[in-house]
Amino acid sequence: MFVNKNQLFYNDIVVITMQEFHKIIEEICEENNIEFKLLSKDWIIMLEKNKKVKFISGYKFDLNMHGIGNVFDDKYATYEVLKSKNIPIINHKIIFKTTNKNAYATNANSYDIVLEYFKENNSNIVLKANDSTCGNDVYHITNANELTKCLNNLFKKSFSISICPFLKIRQEYRLVILNNECVLAYAKVKPVVIGDGKRTLRDLLIEFNPYYFKNRLENDSQYKKILAKNEKYEYNWQFNLSKGANCYLVDDDLKDRLIDISKKITNCIDLGFCSLDIIENEQNELLVMEINSGVMMKNFTKIVPNGREIAKKIYKDAILSCFK
Repeated sequence: MFVNKNQLFYNDIVVITMQEFHKIIEEICEENNIEFKLLSKDWIIMLEKNKKVKFISGYKFDLNMHGIGNVFDDKYATYEVLKSKNIPIINHKIIFKTTNKNAYATNANSYDIVLEYFKENNSNIVLKANDSTCGNDVYHITNANELTKCLNNLFKKSFSISICPFLKIRQEYRLVILNNECVLAYAKVKPVVIGDGKRTLRDLLIEFNPYYFKNRLENDSQYKKILAKNEKYEYNWQFNLSKGANCYLVDDDLKDRLIDISKKITNCIDLGFCSLDIIENEQNELLVMEINSGVMMKNFTKIVPNGREIAKKIYKDAILSCFK
């Protein structure tokens, strides 16, 4: 998972998020006689034990090789690597920002290329910054005017854009991998509610995910509407916990199916510490969506019972593994 360092300095939300993460890491260090020190405006954690020094940069631990970590921070590179190893993964295409028509000959007409791709995929695609995280800078596009507007927005901030067909996703899953082993598997539930003809939309959303919605939407009149019985409302088309989705731990049978996918990856690529996102489409196929080189579990710790303890145990094992 890539988090822009500048975002940390100027975005209070990111700083607060890191503070809780830092608290968990500091507790682990105190319990295991590891020296803990925050550096680089709290972006870097330096850990020291028995004269060995290890680092955590953002949410990235000293367990992934630098090269593969950079691959995972690049959505299209991840797609190319996994596709070359015959791992089932969502198809991606990359488009580069260009400043003149002579640059990057194969991508000189980026807008034309995306428009053609848009038409080839039934006017239904997803655009995203190639290094985006937490569902930010991701757009579901269904009309050409929207396509141009979103491309302009993305190219203002990103040098490269990943595009893929919009898939009807039945379910999305996340696996946390430590030293090639799956140590956590959970499902993400898209924020969708069904009306009962009595409660407001906001009340239904709070029931769906009290952690996320309890202190939101209070002053927005559209959420005071009473949803008709059996009326369906989708708050967000994405499955990100940072955008209102809920989550739950998966059962053993499903976990085994998901682990089969992760093993196909670890059989050919060493995974130190990362999170793996997998989707299930309407044909019941499991496809990799992306791999994150950092492991963020802030929302998970708030939603799942004993989530903080689960996350702390995983982070502890990761830190101790750094010193082995």
